[in-house]
Amino acid sequence: MRRTFTAVTTALVAVALLAGCSGGSSDDGDSSDTPAPSRTSAPSKTSAAAPAQTKTEACALVENELKSFIDEQTSSSAPADPAARAAIIGEFADRLDAALPKVTNDDVHDAFEDFSEDAEEYASALTSSGSSDSAEAKDAQTDVQSSLNEVSAVCPTN
Repeated sequence: MRRTFTAVTTALVAVALLAGCSGGSSDDGDSSDTPAPSRTSAPSKTSAAAPAQTKTEACALVENELKSFIDEQTSSSAPADPAARAAIIGEFADRLDAALPKVTNDDVHDAFEDFSEDAEEYASALTSSGSSDSAEAKDAQTDVQSSLNEVSAVCPTN
């Protein structure tokens, strides 16, 4: 049965997009010598003391955290109430933020950090506007989708 999901499930689609990471991507784990350009020139705080982590390992770690979050949810659809939806998105972002210190691959860390920030901003927009149809919420939802595209580029499904 196919249901129409709202923005919170768009965010949860990240797990589906990551499904290919643990199954093996074209990255054999040795491509860390040519990192993708990041938004800043400073290295990630996580890479200073940690051993090198492949994209595949980093994607699998985040995928497992997100799957765990989804498994804990009692419903497979987003609540209609914007405040309830914002609460779930906030929990989702918190779970992602808690996993990020374990992600030492700069590309994966940065992509998911951006995604988490955009999800938090979407939750805030839902809370402040009280509507998923407000311009503020729609703009924030667009940002979530953009950062989700960034995540899928870093952790492709094949």
